[in-house]
Amino acid sequence: MNEILDAIKSENHIIDAMIMTDDMKKRTLEIEMKRLDELVPFINQGLEEAFEEEEAIVLIMDNDLADEERVDRSYEDDNTSFTLRTESGTIIGETITDPEELEDLRNDPDVYFLSDNFVTYQNLATPGEKQFFVITATNSDFFTSKDLEGMVKSLKVAIPSTETDHYIRDIFGQDHDAKLGTLIVGYTL
Repeated sequence: MNEILDAIKSENHIIDAMIMTDDMKKRTLEIEMKRLDELVPFINQGLEEAFEEEEAIVLIMDNDLADEERVDRSYEDDNTSFTLRTESGTIIGETITDPEELEDLRNDPDVYFLSDNFVTYQNLATPGEKQFFVITATNSDFFTSKDLEGMVKSLKVAIPSTETDHYIRDIFGQDHDAKLGTLIVGYTL
């Protein structure tokens, strides 16, 4: 059996997990590539990193049972990032989880909130310069307390975009509106 797949499946909040086939990887990449044609393109750098590994596992989890504090901590520890960048590389938007920092930013006239914790810095944007949303890979701390990295040579956890999330939910026969999460775990033994 596959030790890492078994470890993932043994978690209470994991509904199901499986090794991705080449067809599943191809379809996932096709969906993510369409995001590049949006008004503000979405680059899933984490998915690219996960697929550079030898194998990939796709999983679906119950977000009600998942440790939400673990997810919040992973953003705080810079294990993953979701940013808005310019083509020159300047970060002009990012996820902020620190409550005090968020409160300070609410009073800044150069800061605009796209959601409760995603801010953009209006004074850093250059008119006419292309902008991209970029999400990087994270590690297994994002969804488990098990040391998955200790079982393999390397491991990257990708957070799928909404369209890919729907595709994965379809694979597992799950409702698109259910409070579930999907991840792709790339690893090299």
